[in-house]
Parts: sequence; C-alpha cells; structure tokens
Amino acid sequence: MRYRTPDRRSTDKRGFKTKRDAQDWLAANTVQINTGTWRPPAAGKITVNEAAQAWLAAKSATVAPKTLTAYEQAVNRIKTIGTIGRVRLVDVDHEVVEQWVIDMSLHTVRGGKRMAPKTIRNTFSVLSGVMKRAIRDKRIPANPCEGVDLPKVTTRDKTILSPADVATMAAAAGDYSDHVNALAMAGLRWGELAGLQVQDVDLDRRRLQINRQITENKGKLIEGPPKHDKRRTVPIIRPLAAILETRVEGKTRDELVFPTTGGAAMWPGNARRDWFDPAATAAGYPKLTPHELRHTFASVAISAGANVKALQHALGHHSAAFTLDEYGHLFPDDMDTFVNAMSSRFTTECGQNVGTEKETGHDG
Repeated sequence: MRYRTPDRRSTDKRGFKTKRDAQDWLAANTVQINTGTWRPPAAGKITVNEAAQAWLAAKSATVAPKTLTAYEQAVNRIKTIGTIGRVRLVDVDHEVVEQWVIDMSLHTVRGGKRMAPKTIRNTFSVLSGVMKRAIRDKRIPANPCEGVDLPKVTTRDKTILSPADVATMAAAAGDYSDHVNALAMAGLRWGELAGLQVQDVDLDRRRLQINRQITENKGKLIEGPPKHDKRRTVPIIRPLAAILETRVEGKTRDELVFPTTGGAAMWPGNARRDWFDPAATAAGYPKLTPHELRHTFASVAISAGANVKALQHALGHHSAAFTLDEYGHLFPDDMDTFVNAMSSRFTTECGQNVGTEKETGHDG
C-alpha cells in the first residue's frame, strides 16, 4: 500500500494479511498525518537506553562537569533498575513508567537503604528529558512521564544562624574563622568562596566580583563560572571589609583569598570533614551545612531591609520569583504599612476625613 508522509513523500507499507487490514491501517495513519501526530514506523523502535545515551551525549557539550556526572548516574539507573531501559520508546506508556518508579523505590543502595525520594525524582526528571527529546525528534507523540505520581521529598527546616551564632561558629573554626564569616556575610556558595581571587576584591568600591567557582568532581578540582553562569557583584559590609583587607595584603592578583592553611585550593569534602562540621557541632548546630550560611546571609539581609531585587542580585538567583519562593516567608508582613499609606493618601489628597463606623453613627 502506498501513502504520503506529512512531508509529501510517497512511501510503501507492506505485510498486511488482508485488504481490510491495509485499509484500517491507512485510515488510522491518515488521521495521524492530518493531525500532526504521525511518526515514521521505525522512529520509536530504539530502546530507552539508546535514547538516553543520545540525550546524554547532547548534554555533554552544554552542562558543567558536575552536572554531567549527575546525568551519567541517572542514565545508568535508567539502564540498570527495572526493565525500562530495554523497552522500545514506542512501547513506553504511563504504566511502564509507573512500574519503573516502583522499581526505584524498592531498589537498595549502599548500606541496604532504599533509594531516596530526591534521587528518584532526579532520575525521573532525566527520563522525562529523554522523552521530550524523543518528541522533538518525532519518535513518540507524547511524554509518558506526564501525570506519573512520585514519592514526596521530606526536607528539614533550614538552619539559620543569628550574627551572634555566626561569631560563635567562627571562633570554633579557629584558623578558618574568616571562611565562616565570609560565607555568612557575603552569601557566597561554597565553591565561590574557594574560587575567590585577590583581583575579585574591590575594597575601594566595597564590592566582590563573583566570576568563578571551584568544585569537586570525580576526584578532581574544577574551576569554572558560577552556577548558571551568573557572574555578579556582591556588596562588602564593613566587618567583612576588615577581614578582606588582611587576607589580600601582600598577595598577587590571581592568588586565592580563602585557601587552606597550606595555601592550596579548598577541597569541599575535606574542608567539611576537617573544620566546618567540627566547628558547626561545637557551635551547637551539628547538622549545619555551608549553604545554610548563605541562607543566614539572606535572612539577616531581609531583616535589615533588603528588597527582593537587591537580594536576588546579591545571591545570583536567576529570577526574583525564585528568591521569593526561597525566602518569601522571611519578609515582614507589609499589610499594615500598606493600609496606613493608602489611608494617608486618601485623607490628604482627596480631602476625606472619614472616621470609624461608630464615630459616624453608621452601623452597617
């Protein structure tokens, strides 16, 4: 049987047992061609594993090394957990994906523990990305991941220190007290602190230029741009300026401002073990993470009157909406301020001096 594809090419389809089978096939495919959902018969026959590897290869040129490593791990889970990796794209439906999510939730990792819900969600996100690419390449008509329920992630409340708590932890950190203060006073990410160079410190203008970060990946230290390539300028508050003046003195432009006591770049894992975690425990916060000192910066900035846009730029967030989602609960309730301002405007500009209902004699 001959038919035309959406690009008007004439194509043969063989193998029908009866004329009725051929007519039924043509009718169904004609509808798909007319509605834009038609796919070449062989397009979806590659397996999920093959599609995932192609997706990963495309990502390798566009993402940071640490992100690529996380993607590689997710693609390996797609391949090894359950049977979904061996299924043809065209045969993957909601039921197949749901079973795979169950397989992941029952899968044991190191120590005999079940896979964490966050890991399941991250892996699922990669599979969904693979399917979106398959849709783009016209291999499948829809994403079978849509509408699939996932396990809920339970997170503990952020630990936010007061300035006094920061001082206590800094004292406990000994030779690394400046590192603790810089994290809390500038809102830097761990890798940004590790990558800060003398040339990034402008004491005259009281500004830090955040141009790079140092991260750990596969046993190596990697220098690269900040997260999301969001280079930014961070204000230097007076207590931090005093610290920086001492730390940049006598150094060349490309030397690190916050290295180890031996002068080398910090390894995140080693630093956590050697001094950060012990200092946090000594200060009474054994579960504190370096990133929570960044949250501390945001909290203190908000209490000091910083607005959303200023905080967004200081933290290097991609949008003010993200900043609000992350820290909106910390902003004060401005309803009374808003009401008082509106009352004042109407009273002074409209000449209205309306009293309360009791004063005017109205009861409703």
